[in-house]
Amino acid sequence: MPWFRRIPRSPRLGTVLGLLLAFSGPAVAGHLVTFRSGATLEIEGFRMEREVVIFSLPGGGEFGCGTRQISRIDPRPSPARPSAPSAAPASPSPMPPAGSVSTLAPVEKTHVSPLDPEPGVRALIRRIAPLWGVDPGLVEALVRVESNYDPFAVSPKGAMGLMQLMPRTAQRFQVTNAFDPLQNLEGGTRYLSELLTRYGEVRLALAAYNAGEEAVDRYQGMPPYHETRRYVGRILEGIRP
Repeated sequence: MPWFRRIPRSPRLGTVLGLLLAFSGPAVAGHLVTFRSGATLEIEGFRMEREVVIFSLPGGGEFGCGTRQISRIDPRPSPARPSAPSAAPASPSPMPPAGSVSTLAPVEKTHVSPLDPEPGVRALIRRIAPLWGVDPGLVEALVRVESNYDPFAVSPKGAMGLMQLMPRTAQRFQVTNAFDPLQNLEGGTRYLSELLTRYGEVRLALAAYNAGEEAVDRYQGMPPYHETRRYVGRILEGIRP
């Protein structure tokens, strides 16, 4: 099935999405996409291809658009399966030993609740941050300022997920789905680790994370941007022991 890389900004957007839904079949979707125009779209899954989010439609087919056109992506609860053994979501299985993304992935899906993501996100941070030599308290403070623990946050500039990764940063660190908490935290923490190594100072690493490495290099220190200085201050004040 073909898909389109761009949604035209026109009054016909709702009509286009309506047609897509009409041909997508009756299957239950896994997420609900809300666009900045106010239109919504039910999807079964999604992935990143460069700066485009590709949505898998119920019943088959795919649909793609730029990140700036997306307001939110909210998960829908899976339908109950009476024949399946009853599991206790509130009592997730223990975290496996930290060491690789592959061992963390199943636990991430169990721990991060779409209704209350903070506890699961904090647990993931405590596992991922030490792998890259970063203080978990620093990563948590950054996540709190960037997205307030919302895995589906999208900024007006197109930054995505918990650590608000721009598409180029996500691609640089092989993050194929920036709305996946595990991948986002892995990529963002790796980036922060590189910045800490490069600048040797937490303040400058945070400034580069916010304003870009070019800005820190150009001013040979903290850029004179009020937003960046406030951003750094909020994170440093929010670090918990």
